[in-house]
Amino acid sequence: MCLLEMKIGEKGCIDILNVNSELKERLNALGFIRDNNLSVTQFGLFKSTVQVMINNSLIALRKNEARLIEVHKI
Repeated sequence: MCLLEMKIGEKGCIDILNVNSELKERLNALGFIRDNNLSVTQFGLFKSTVQVMINNSLIALRKNEARLIEVHKI
């Protein structure tokens, strides 16, 4: 499932980042690494953004970025 399909409060584990190399480097620097845990804390209006907690940091992603991150629930 993609990150946008999760609900607020759900926890998940990152499976795949289906992004280009430039965006992948940026996301890796923020902690979006395979098998890393995250939780969804908030959505923007009409799910235009998603805020996640990863490594004790709150990070907001755009809808088109969050759609490319594959996760599974834990």
